[in-house]
Amino acid sequence: MTRRSRVILWMCALLVLPVYTVAGADGRARFDEAIEYFSRSEFEAAATRLRQITESPSAQALHPEAFYWLGRTRLAQLDAAEATRYFDHLITTFPSHPRVTEARYHRARAAFIAGDVQRALVEFEAFIRGAPDSPFVANAWYWAGESLLALGLREEARALFDTVVREFPTSFRVEAARYRMSLIDLSEREEQLQRLLQWSHEEHLRTIESFRRAQAAWMDAVDAYRAAAEEADASDPGMVGALRTEIAGLLTRLARAEAEIAELRALGSHTPTAEGDLANRLRLAELKEATLRVKEQLLFDVEALGAGP
Repeated sequence: MTRRSRVILWMCALLVLPVYTVAGADGRARFDEAIEYFSRSEFEAAATRLRQITESPSAQALHPEAFYWLGRTRLAQLDAAEATRYFDHLITTFPSHPRVTEARYHRARAAFIAGDVQRALVEFEAFIRGAPDSPFVANAWYWAGESLLALGLREEARALFDTVVREFPTSFRVEAARYRMSLIDLSEREEQLQRLLQWSHEEHLRTIESFRRAQAAWMDAVDAYRAAAEEADASDPGMVGALRTEIAGLLTRLARAEAEIAELRALGSHTPTAEGDLANRLRLAELKEATLRVKEQLLFDVEALGAGP
């Protein structure tokens, strides 16, 4: 090679080298800009600069970080499918990169956001087993609890929220976990109250029906007494007077029973609040007890009527 050729090659090298150096510096500058945009929630601007980095051969060293932050950006925009695609690419293409562990956690979050809570639960559990010392473990426990809650497994979800509160007291997820536990407890109490109210209503209806049957029996007893009084010998005023006295007593008790029926109906038309439920249930219990007393007396009266003259 001639001297002139060597000089030309050396000059070309001088020209080319600064180009790659500038490109590398430009890639870092773009990456820093992207993170700044991300921190200000300007996600599209961040995504544009991150994509430019992934498309630049001269910024290959930044590609794993760029794919990770592209996933985070799309996740912040609730684009779970696109976020998953970036996280999968990072995990598959750069399996030994330090960001892979975090990418697995965020991929589980993407599954939760997409509504695939069963897959999210599996991935959160795998993340916890695989990276027990990760700073994202408390978050993973919390979101695993949210996944169980979405599946309707409230007791199991409460156990995971309790794990966050007990084992990660400094995590910012603690307050959210406590709140979720309180909601679960409240929901269970509401369901118990609803079951109690339903039972009370059913008991109320049965009591009303019992009163109706008692009313019919009393009317039959009154008719029987009247018939006996009309057929009694007029020369025996004592028997007639006794029968009329018993008829008057039966009519008085019948009026009281009808008043209690009206009160029960009014109680049944009112849906009690949680605060007034106890008082209403106590009142219903008192009325039921009164019903039993009336029914016992009715049986006594009917038996006495059947044993009479």
